[in-house]
Amino acid sequence: MEDVDVHVSPGLSREAAARLLTEHGPNALPQPQPPTLTARAVRQLADPLSVLLLIAGLVTLGVLREVPEGAAIVAILLVNVVIGVSQETKADQAVRALGTLTAPMAKVRRDGVLQRIPAAEVVPGDVIEVAAGDRVPADARVLTAGALAADEAMLTGESLSANKHPAEPAEDGTPLGDRKGELFSGTLIVRGSGTALVQRTGADTQMGRIATALEGGGKGPLERELAQASRRIGVLALAAGTVMVLIGLTRVGQGQAALLDIILAGVALAIAAVPESLAAAVTTAMALGSQRMARLGVIVRKLSAIEALGATTVIATDKTGTLTTGRLAVADQVVVPAAADRAVPAAELWRAALRCNDARDGLGDAVDVALAAAATAHGVRLPPGERRLAERPFDAETRSMTVITATGGGPLLTVKGAPEVVLARCTPGPEVDRLAAAVPELARRGLRVLALATGAVSLAADPPGSATTGSGAADAGTDDLDATGLTPAGLVALSDEIRPSARQAVSDCRAAGIRVVMVTGDHADTARAVAADVGIEPDPVVTGASLDGADRAALLREAGVLARVDPATKLDLVRALREHGETVTMTGDGVNDAPALRHADVGVAMAGDEGTDVAREAAAVVVTNGELGTIVTGIREGRRLHHNVASMIGYLLTGNLAEIFLVLTGLLLWPDLVVPLLPVHLLWINLVLDGIPAIALGLDRPAGDPLALRPRRDGLLSRPAVTRIAARALLIGALVFATVEAARHLGWSDEQVRTQAVLALVFARLTLAYVTRARRWTFEHGWWRGRAVLTAVAATGALQVLVTLVPALGALLALTTLPPLGWAMALAAGLATPFLCDLLRIARPRRPQARA
Repeated sequence: MEDVDVHVSPGLSREAAARLLTEHGPNALPQPQPPTLTARAVRQLADPLSVLLLIAGLVTLGVLREVPEGAAIVAILLVNVVIGVSQETKADQAVRALGTLTAPMAKVRRDGVLQRIPAAEVVPGDVIEVAAGDRVPADARVLTAGALAADEAMLTGESLSANKHPAEPAEDGTPLGDRKGELFSGTLIVRGSGTALVQRTGADTQMGRIATALEGGGKGPLERELAQASRRIGVLALAAGTVMVLIGLTRVGQGQAALLDIILAGVALAIAAVPESLAAAVTTAMALGSQRMARLGVIVRKLSAIEALGATTVIATDKTGTLTTGRLAVADQVVVPAAADRAVPAAELWRAALRCNDARDGLGDAVDVALAAAATAHGVRLPPGERRLAERPFDAETRSMTVITATGGGPLLTVKGAPEVVLARCTPGPEVDRLAAAVPELARRGLRVLALATGAVSLAADPPGSATTGSGAADAGTDDLDATGLTPAGLVALSDEIRPSARQAVSDCRAAGIRVVMVTGDHADTARAVAADVGIEPDPVVTGASLDGADRAALLREAGVLARVDPATKLDLVRALREHGETVTMTGDGVNDAPALRHADVGVAMAGDEGTDVAREAAAVVVTNGELGTIVTGIREGRRLHHNVASMIGYLLTGNLAEIFLVLTGLLLWPDLVVPLLPVHLLWINLVLDGIPAIALGLDRPAGDPLALRPRRDGLLSRPAVTRIAARALLIGALVFATVEAARHLGWSDEQVRTQAVLALVFARLTLAYVTRARRWTFEHGWWRGRAVLTAVAATGALQVLVTLVPALGALLALTTLPPLGWAMALAAGLATPFLCDLLRIARPRRPQARA
């Protein structure tokens, strides 16, 4: 971009601006197009279990002409798709309703006239004007500056504002925090005013570049585990169906069975292996969980993120705006000369802080706002009639701000800045030595220390080019602003206020076995002090510079605090932890957090006052109040959900394996039955009778604090879990087999034998719900606890009794009435299930925190 003399340039013409807008496009962040309803539905149907059910439904309808069974399979698929698509759409709409951070309007020069236009119409080459309170509409090079400073925390993580002045363009590799001659899109002007030449808009801005780096986020832990479970169950279903058909073909050859019956048996066994209710139960449980969290200020954009929160082992949390408020406040540590024994700091210190201050009505640079608030709190105000004669704004090179004020006693110079700079301009003596000795201790505590000093000056002529302002500017010169021999007014220590909930949140995370790592762009000393204050173990403190040339991944994994880091390092931290087997939750609110939010197992956007739109779009969870403590609520909900999902999976798979055992055993031992359980029986059990208790298990509230329900690191379908499921399935299968064998020996009809099998299997699976929900013994907390499960078990049992006793309903499901002995045997199988499962618990060694 060519240099522009803003004093004579009229800016772009209307025609040139229109041409550039067409060439570069709107000045807006790239917005991902939301998936269409069709794409969302296809994604829901892509699950292996859904594919299997779809195939089974088509075969049942098209080949076997079994309309009720086929229609039931298709119906459950439609229910799953509708629930998943609806919840996903609602969550996306909720996040978009949070609003946008991008500046809606901008002040530009067009055709020699200063105009206010929509920020989306700003183009490269525009000359813009900015002042305190404005959002920068695009990346631009500073042309003129009057005490100009911008809050760039959203990009750099720095809690202090960045001073801006005309400077040569920085090289591409220069850290954003060191680019004093540039303004960045979306940042806030907190002090002064200036003009700038727009160089980059839209996706080409620093904010836009980060937004385009957000592709490729991975699946959450629950999604990965359910996908793995789906693949394993799919293989099991295909294998079971194939074995059934192969065995049946030998009977076809011997004339013992018809080919259609064998195909029917293969479909039945494949259906028995697939937990049709799993997807609906899990989706329903997470959808209801997201509604509970939304009422607490947590918007869940991806349902699996609720469970992923519960599985979290490491939280990488931003400091500014998350652990802290992002607002500086004067700490209790205020040191004044010759007044060490005073309970209240000297009023002269606060008058100096007010004179050397640009804050107005609570707006301005964070340091000035904090000092003005502290002075007001101590009842100090400037005498009426004082006016500023000259000033030198704070500068990174001089590390100080200097003003000359007309007071009743004559012109008074006040300087504020780094202690070593300010005290060097003071007359040496014990007071200066005492203040200098107090600085290191305050700095070690992570406080930002400022010194103030004052001195009378005799105004000199103002040479050309001096930095003076005000009505008395002609009377104040550079020599006056550089005066020495000052009198120290004292030291002021400032800190970034800790959020009230931060300490308790960190404590709760520690109790839940979650390690908290603080990630910030601030200096190491400040980061260490804040970490220690909120309860984070600060050692080791790793800085971005110390990662160069070392074992980067190992240092990132071991760090308690990461300081002076850039967005790439945050992303590397997430990847290093995930590769090491950790489940990572990343919290943040700035644009610089967005890539890490997207690639973490669960990204949590702290969308408080400073939350950015880019962070919200990148995250799976949005906390609207910006409180870290709210994340603990999500962790509790996630751990409760993880326990419930484990219960659902154990409940459904145990029952389905018991069905496979029963069907295969019956095929081998009861050739006269051909199929012990018909497809309509299996669908009735799996879709209706299993679905209601499974959903109830998803809504269950286990006894005790959910934070104590630490998820297994080896997954929901670990080897111990599979072994436990298989053992319980064999036990239930054996119980049902015994009742069926007894019915056969009593000479009951084939329809009665199958009805006996259905009743015994249903009653056993209903009491199994209490087995899988328990953390230790089945009834350790009482069978009446958990109203959802109790209601579901009672309602499902009553429904089974109803369809069995009413002939018209029984005919639809190929069921018939049984003699009292049949009911007694079925009830005995149900009652025996929890007690025998508890015996299995005694027989196997048990790890702490294991899923029962």
